[in-house]
Amino acid sequence: MAGVSQSLVAKIEKGSVDAAYSKVMSLFEALEQVQTGKEKTAGEIMHAGIDCASPEDTLQKAALKMSKRAISQMPVSEGKQIVGSISEGSILSCLSSGRKSDGVKVREAMEEAFPNVLPTTPVSSVASLLRHHAAVIVMRKGKVAGIITKADVLRSA
Repeated sequence: MAGVSQSLVAKIEKGSVDAAYSKVMSLFEALEQVQTGKEKTAGEIMHAGIDCASPEDTLQKAALKMSKRAISQMPVSEGKQIVGSISEGSILSCLSSGRKSDGVKVREAMEEAFPNVLPTTPVSSVASLLRHHAAVIVMRKGKVAGIITKADVLRSA
């Protein structure tokens, strides 16, 4: 939450380093947020009304959806269930073998589904998930409520 490394915190605690004022203030602000419960939640920063690709869509159709919404990844759903994800990278990877985007189904290029969280999940927990995933899905009562990307977390800081 503070944007400082664990090793810096350990050095400060040990007294072996005199940390910069800005780093110390970041630590105090993070501690204050935790104590007062003012940390934003996933529900506060998510984008509602997300668009999904179908496993039966062509890569061309998925790429057009992503281009129109100016996004670089989207969930893949069958009915109301999220079954995977598709990204610019996975599309490019599939097309690098010389295949045409109108002849390849999303099912052939999709990756694992994005992790999901509740709307009450703290943004710091979402940020941890985003270190390993391109996006996080926000679920409310078993239904997709929204999506969060790294850009959303940065905007909320």
